[in-house]
Amino acid sequence: MQADDKRNLTILEFSASYGPSRSKVYELMKHGALKAVKYGKRTYIPRDEAEHWLQSLPAYGQLCPP
Repeated sequence: MQADDKRNLTILEFSASYGPSRSKVYELMKHGALKAVKYGKRTYIPRDEAEHWLQSLPAYGQLCPP
C-alpha cells in the first residue's frame, strides 16, 4: 500500500506530504486548526482532515493586499 492509499497519516507522513514541520503540526492540533485521532499511543491525521486543512489556507496574495 502506498502512502497515497492510506486513510490516516502519521505526524511525520503529514509533515512530509503537506509541508509543516513536526512541531508546527502539533501546534496546529493544539489550536484546533488540524484534527487528529489517537490509536493507543499513536496519533493519526485522517486524510480528509489533512485535505480540509489544506483547503482552509489562504490563497497566495490574500494575506498581504497590494
